[in-house]
Amino acid sequence: MIIDNKYTIPYTIPSVYIDGKCRCTALAFVSLAQEMAALHYSSAGLSIPHLQQMDLTWVISKQHFEIYEYPLWLDEMILKTWAQPSKGLMCLRDFEYTYAKGGKKTSIDAAFAEKKEDSQSCAPPRLESESGAKPCMRATSCWLILNSKTGRLVKPDEKTMGGLTFNDEHMEGDVLIKIELCENWDIEEHFSPTLLDIDLNSHVNNLNYVRWILSFMSASFCRGKLLRVLDTNFMSSAVYGEKLICRCKQIDEATCIHSIVREADGSDVFRARTEWADEKELSRELQVMA
Repeated sequence: MIIDNKYTIPYTIPSVYIDGKCRCTALAFVSLAQEMAALHYSSAGLSIPHLQQMDLTWVISKQHFEIYEYPLWLDEMILKTWAQPSKGLMCLRDFEYTYAKGGKKTSIDAAFAEKKEDSQSCAPPRLESESGAKPCMRATSCWLILNSKTGRLVKPDEKTMGGLTFNDEHMEGDVLIKIELCENWDIEEHFSPTLLDIDLNSHVNNLNYVRWILSFMSASFCRGKLLRVLDTNFMSSAVYGEKLICRCKQIDEATCIHSIVREADGSDVFRARTEWADEKELSRELQVMA
């Protein structure tokens, strides 16, 4: 549904997107953003398969995520995304996730009871946010349109944007930053993308870069923490079978810099910056009735 030129859907946190404490994972926040962007763009009459017929495709350049609270399994959310008018070659898109009215469940038992009741009554999905509730997450991103044959960027126009409508709202400040690399690294892991990592463009899906940098970290650093801020810079595309190195450097007690490069020549593939906070500041405990 389009509300105020924002693509808006209800969403219930599923079991496939939770961690060992039944919290929505950081990767789930990023995955949902990609899905929302694809759904919104497709609702305007175009999709990546449509673009591919014109030898065009979307590529992502930068992202910035701020996570304020981690929902729990079966919490009900309202997910929103919207596009802003393009700036030259850049297509900017924002995201916001909030709790639906009554969406923050008091216990897992209450969540299951409500789910059963809704299924029996065929209740419509909730599209009203909790009154006065702050977002669980805000994010912004920059996308580009690439000619897959020439490798050149294409300026967006009516042909490539379809019937997409725009909203000028944008995260405050200059949040799409350039990430500087470190001179040395605490962790360096060698690996290769598999067939399951490849997307519609025959390149590594951008979600896998985030998955890799969050996987190749110090377990002791992450213990008791949750991701609060994620910045990403997509430098170039990796492909199936390529030999890569994922690197991580702890900058201070709450911040890490991440990098993925090609083993063969050290060329840049992906950069990220993560900020972490005490898990008690960002999540509540799952309640189970005795």
